[in-house]
Amino acid sequence: MKTLKTYRSVCLQIAAFALAFAFVIQARAASPREDLVHAYVLLKLANHNYAGHREAAIKELEIAGHDLGLDLHGRGSERERQLKSDEQLAEAGRILHYTRDRLDAHDRERAAAHVDRAMHEIDLALRVK
Repeated sequence: MKTLKTYRSVCLQIAAFALAFAFVIQARAASPREDLVHAYVLLKLANHNYAGHREAAIKELEIAGHDLGLDLHGRGSERERQLKSDEQLAEAGRILHYTRDRLDAHDRERAAAHVDRAMHEIDLALRVK
């Protein structure tokens, strides 16, 4: 009986370690620049029915990306293509909000105003129904 409990305990510890290790590998934080590209892709994949605010946010991110020397024309994943449009915009807004303050000082000076305007346009777009 004691051997069975010890075996279970060891198995649980191994499983917990494996789960924690897998999470750490998956949770690799993207750089702020990668997050800007990801937000851009989400906006590009969203529907076009936001009274021009989605397009305005895209243009602001294109300017910010150009200022930072980023290639914004990445392809979204299958998971992104399956998200609903409002969810895509909301996710892009969350990414930008989180990313803006993580930009290094030099990048923030060059792109923060455009990122701020893009976030504002996303907020306005999500209010359009």
